[in-house]
Amino acid sequence: MSEIYDYYIYYKVPVDARGEFLPVVVGMQSDILRLTGIRGRLKKKTTDAVTWMEIYEGVHQRLLFDAALADCVVRFGIERFLAEGSVRHGEVFHDPLA
Repeated sequence: MSEIYDYYIYYKVPVDARGEFLPVVVGMQSDILRLTGIRGRLKKKTTDAVTWMEIYEGVHQRLLFDAALADCVVRFGIERFLAEGSVRHGEVFHDPLA
């Protein structure tokens, strides 16, 4: 039985970039869904106007997903929206009891 992984990727986007950022990240997540079958979710931290999180759950094929995610981040230019000095931080979790 193979493990199933959940990805949590967080980063900071300046408030004044939100209008341009949202349609780009939604488009990127649509492409990730098309390429991998994994539907992403986008969240914004309630206590911080600049912190965002992408969530991708139920990843069975990590190598395929990692490659698709990295490609989409570059093609959609997600890093151009990051706050100065900010980077995308990713964490991957799995259920050890599954």
